[in-house]
Amino acid sequence: MAAMTPGDRTGTVIVTGATGGIGKALIQRLAADGHRLHLMGRSIQALSELAADISATFSSVDLSDEQAIRKFSRDWTEPVYALIHNAAVVHVSAVDGPETLDEWTDTLSVNLIAPYLLTNGLQDRIVDGGRIVNISSQLGRVGRAGYGAYCASKFALIGATKCWAHELGARQITVNAVLPSWVSTAQALGDAQRQSEEQGIDLDEHLAGVVSQLELRRMTRPEEVAALVSYLLSDDAAGVSGQEWLLTAATG
Repeated sequence: MAAMTPGDRTGTVIVTGATGGIGKALIQRLAADGHRLHLMGRSIQALSELAADISATFSSVDLSDEQAIRKFSRDWTEPVYALIHNAAVVHVSAVDGPETLDEWTDTLSVNLIAPYLLTNGLQDRIVDGGRIVNISSQLGRVGRAGYGAYCASKFALIGATKCWAHELGARQITVNAVLPSWVSTAQALGDAQRQSEEQGIDLDEHLAGVVSQLELRRMTRPEEVAALVSYLLSDDAAGVSGQEWLLTAATG
């Protein structure tokens, strides 16, 4: 088992969902902080381009595929300073509609089972004093119609965070969850577009209603999510574990 002091960050930081809006902000910030990064996602082309910009390594892995995750973990040999579980999928369906078990399975596989498999599979390569950050969601605290699978996965990820903090604490590995609310990404804007169409109102009107519920009256920027993760990987956060960090909130 690798040993490491809080100030020694020679291990790699693995970031899943690296090609999305929050993922791109994460890798840019963490690269600027001096971390060595390994990017995970599905698109080889997108990963290759991002990795080249920040001198990172990358792997194309389908996080809904248990065997692919297990193979990645078996093949990984380097010390890991941090795991950033950022990848997520969203499917929208209601329990009083047609059965959508496939969508539930996909959501739980990527959003919950993949973080478990990666953390479990890499446990002996995570250095003492390392970090795990689970990107949950404000929808890990409140429900929203049509988001049953997504909410279930994000509620559960917060629960896992608190359990893992106890289980890994003896090795001084911190485990925290970050809960963004509305973040100005393409995915969030797509959700807003769908919701505005369902309500029969203009997108701008719907967005104005969304941000009016937020404390800062605006969406969170991806860079602000990255800044919080940067802090949680810093020496200053060595004593912070088992916590859920909410970035603005709404009633859902």
